[in-house]
Amino acid sequence: MTSAYEEQMTHEQPGGHLTVTGATPTGKRGMFGWFSYDWALNPYFILINIFVFAPYFSGSVVGDDVQGQAIWGYVQATAGISIALLSPFFGSLADAAGPRKPGIFFFTLLAALGMSILWFAAPDDPNSITIVIIGVVIAATSLEFAIVYHNAMLPALVPKRRLGTLSGVGYAIGSTGAILSFVVWLMLFGLPDVPWLGIDKVAEEHNRVVGPLSALWLLIFAIPFFLFTPDQPRTGLSRMEAAKKGVSMVVGTIKKLPHYRNIAIFLIARMVYYDGQAAVFIFTGVYAKGVFDWPTTQIGFYGLIIIVAQVPFTLLGGFVDDYIGSRRTIIGAVTCFAIGLFFLVGTTTDTAAYLVAVSLDPIEATSWFGQLMNSMGFDTSAERWFLFLATATGIFAGPSLSSSRTMLARIAPPSMMAEFYGLYALCGKATSFLAPLTVAIVTQVTSSQRYGLASVLVFLVAGLLMMFFVHEKQSEAHTH
Repeated sequence: MTSAYEEQMTHEQPGGHLTVTGATPTGKRGMFGWFSYDWALNPYFILINIFVFAPYFSGSVVGDDVQGQAIWGYVQATAGISIALLSPFFGSLADAAGPRKPGIFFFTLLAALGMSILWFAAPDDPNSITIVIIGVVIAATSLEFAIVYHNAMLPALVPKRRLGTLSGVGYAIGSTGAILSFVVWLMLFGLPDVPWLGIDKVAEEHNRVVGPLSALWLLIFAIPFFLFTPDQPRTGLSRMEAAKKGVSMVVGTIKKLPHYRNIAIFLIARMVYYDGQAAVFIFTGVYAKGVFDWPTTQIGFYGLIIIVAQVPFTLLGGFVDDYIGSRRTIIGAVTCFAIGLFFLVGTTTDTAAYLVAVSLDPIEATSWFGQLMNSMGFDTSAERWFLFLATATGIFAGPSLSSSRTMLARIAPPSMMAEFYGLYALCGKATSFLAPLTVAIVTQVTSSQRYGLASVLVFLVAGLLMMFFVHEKQSEAHTH
């Protein structure tokens, strides 16, 4: 049985078995390769950007949780500005030239270099903050540019009616890869008193190793993508001709945005709510360390639980997307995420969700669940409430991100996919410096991590309200 939405989309596209671009869908090997890149890149975001390296940087490199959260915000803002300025041009260059893989290959190598640099950010080295800025900016910008090309391949892989499922499965597989990489880090470096490879915990090498570990993971698991996933054909333009055409395409598209009003509203809405969600994940590890003084190993367990919970909800979100549409899925997921964050920032060491009295007194384990929680360090009511609310919030990130990627494939002109995914990256990063900057400024002004994180709610609500003005209808390329 199909939904009214699916019947409508199939009716709008008579060749319902074809892709958005009018091509024959790729086979299982091609989809496996495309999924593998989601698997390959996620350890950077999870191990470095959120749960291990960011808290280490804040607590050990900077040495002050509040100041560390502020500086981490400025680092993310610097990367965001670079991505915002360049991503649309790389996307339009790919549309003009045709193939996406050469750009993905180059930026994959560059991202791996940036991650590896983080190994040298020692806790007592006065140059470590500079090293982190250089490494994170290189890694973050390179990965985002690669993701522009990777996302632009989505519409050419499966029929339009299956875009939501494909995107959702991709994100779920990416989260599964992050889970496994987390387990590898915990088992080899985080938990053992004597880690593998002669890693010295006193020198914080077990935290610094996530840089080269994420780089190696990226390089190894990106290989199936390059081997199995078919690329776009060449347009016949030379690199210089493609570059010139790419620049003119971006300028032309921006000038024609009034014609693409519906797409423009969506891109702005997505820009705002995505920035809010990204900021929440960037700062939750730092926030938890500041409030509860968690070591990186416990933050690792915290992150692992959230990622594991995300996987089934991301898969479910993909199916829901194909059934009710991307727009409705996004609105529902972002609404739940905002509500969850509201209650999360109302949780402290003595109060949960503004109302429930909690404490940091240890809880005696009387069940297997309690024993499991205590073994991971969550042995107080305050910590367990924070973990529950963070998980209940985080599970809605996957569906909103997956359906956002699908939404653009549903409404952008098929002949301009990479260009619009370049603008998509622009609108994912044009203000990506603003949310971390807001958190940094509010944290610094109020000397409160809680108020700093709460400021993100403004971005979530604003983006959500704009989504009500978006229509799920494919635009035609403007030729005049």
